[in-house]
Amino acid sequence: MLALEKFEKVAKFSYDNHLGYITTCPTNLGTAMRASVHVCLPLLSKNKAEFQAIADKYHVQIRGAHGEHTETDDGIFDISNKRRLGMSMTLLVQDMYDGVKAMIKREMELKGGAKPAATAAPTAAPTAAATEAPAAGNVKAGPHLKKPEDITGFVEFPAGTKSLLCKFLTPETYKAYKGKKDSCGVSFERMILSGAQNVDSGIGVYAGCHKSYYEMEQLFDPIILDYHGHKKTDKHVSNMDHT
Repeated sequence: MLALEKFEKVAKFSYDNHLGYITTCPTNLGTAMRASVHVCLPLLSKNKAEFQAIADKYHVQIRGAHGEHTETDDGIFDISNKRRLGMSMTLLVQDMYDGVKAMIKREMELKGGAKPAATAAPTAAPTAAATEAPAAGNVKAGPHLKKPEDITGFVEFPAGTKSLLCKFLTPETYKAYKGKKDSCGVSFERMILSGAQNVDSGIGVYAGCHKSYYEMEQLFDPIILDYHGHKKTDKHVSNMDHT
């Protein structure tokens, strides 16, 4: 905390009462804090549905030990708090602690011979035919979109895409913001380019600057509500007191 205080003597961090500390990625708004530990869970991780159910219960994320979007073949995972906005740092560290504790407990049970929890077999998501053409005026999502200018129409995602951009980018939202820039000069198309390119993204949209969240709220508000449970009228009270 002393290091952050030193930084603020030179340049203040962008902060407001609604979104807390402002970050480019909507998932990091609020405290902008990710507390994590690496833990070895070779048995629990074999049952992905049970592993994810524990993570969801305690609001934590499962990552490979080498960072976001990495895989692991040694059973070691990075477990961190998923929530960041609308609550104190203390509570978010508690999320991580409780989630890891529950995972270790289950790992020990499995080592002792306990059976994995019964889970329904996942159903395969349908995939769009590779040759299917987009509707008139629309563009297909995918790595062929190299630059913002390539997004010349509403983006169509393949069936099974789970990103929040896919979920909340509607034709109406696209029409409202196409070709527009925020007050910092960042275009709407640049904000959604990453998610339009990479259909395996979890979020798929980045703010151009702190003003993007308000000037393009029709897209950002529902994403923030879905990820953080933080409504447009909610306030963020930041508590950095480590004691």
